[in-house]
Amino acid sequence: MTSDSEWQMITSLAGRAGMSNSRFLVERALESRDTEPSSGFPPEVRRRLALALLVLARVEEKRLADAGAAAVWDSLTAEENARLDAEVLLDGGSAGDG
Repeated sequence: MTSDSEWQMITSLAGRAGMSNSRFLVERALESRDTEPSSGFPPEVRRRLALALLVLARVEEKRLADAGAAAVWDSLTAEENARLDAEVLLDGGSAGDG
């Protein structure tokens, strides 16, 4: 059961995600079963965010390479990979998956 205002909110969110209310609710219910917390964003939005981050990273990598500083990119990437691996290990996962 939902209140009228909750149903309006669901309808609005589903519409923005390009889904019917029932599909939106199913997707959210399945998302909540994931081991990682939900971002609250529909899959298409998460994909666009990921794409934007990848493009920005690629632009910076190229900019540094064009400036003759490719080693800076390599060093930063290695440092951040090590940091992510350490975080994964702290969370009980296995490092090196990314």
